[in-house]
Amino acid sequence: AIPYYAIKQGSLTVEKTGKKNIFNGRVLEIEGLPDLKCEQAFELSDASAERSAAGCTIKLNKEPVIEYLRSNIVLLKWMISEGYSDPR
Repeated sequence: AIPYYAIKQGSLTVEKTGKKNIFNGRVLEIEGLPDLKCEQAFELSDASAERSAAGCTIKLNKEPVIEYLRSNIVLLKWMISEGYSDPR
């Protein structure tokens, strides 16, 4: 959605010659989407890298972050119980 609006405003072009990219080298700070799942926030930040942004930060509420961490803890415990380990 963000690139779409930048294209509409003429701040981002897709042509190879005379390319304009307002995201190049900038840090994007995204607010107003506090209840995004962490996976969705990752997709947005990943898309900013595809636009050559220097970085991206997304302000989230605590709840989606807690949910993500708890989910990963469960996954790690399961992996350990199944014998996954670092062979080094």
